[in-house]
Amino acid sequence: MKVTKEQAQQNRQALLDAAAALFKERGIDGTGVADICQQAGLTQGALYKHFSDKQDLAAQALAHGFGQGFGRVKQASERSDHAMATYLDSYLNPKVRDDMTRGCPLVSTACDAGRQSEAVSRSFRDGFTELRAGIEAALPASSDPQQRQALASTLVAALVGAMAISRGVVKADQALADKVLQQVRAVVEGLSAKR
Repeated sequence: MKVTKEQAQQNRQALLDAAAALFKERGIDGTGVADICQQAGLTQGALYKHFSDKQDLAAQALAHGFGQGFGRVKQASERSDHAMATYLDSYLNPKVRDDMTRGCPLVSTACDAGRQSEAVSRSFRDGFTELRAGIEAALPASSDPQQRQALASTLVAALVGAMAISRGVVKADQALADKVLQQVRAVVEGLSAKR
């Protein structure tokens, strides 16, 4: 039976959704193509009709996952006078920390991306630069654009690091995990308000 263009697009979307969630939960190397296909309810043949290999899927799933999350945060921050608070609320959120399938793919794939293909690295880079630009736009105006971009890079690194550390310690010490998120939030708020 021939698959319609609409069904093919739905299949591709299901594969991207499954891969994005599983890669965040288990990592790229910890997730097999069969796992993705099972989650999407499709065959491996269907996967290879849309993606040349697992690296192609990983690159596109990373971009897809980042686009979904960043799009929601960006829209919310554009409607708010408190854009930085919107970023912090969505990024340093204990509920997001506790659900490995949620949150920014930069957190869950930071080390993983370095072990993958150039295409995955490009998707990671694009996600980072888009998030950095969003954070930069949320900062008060500064006379030095390089300094402003450097601060935005620092803040993104702080957000990614805080969430990674919080996830890493939460099973052993939830109080510490929560405190890391709170402390980094307070520092980021202080740094972003001074500029």
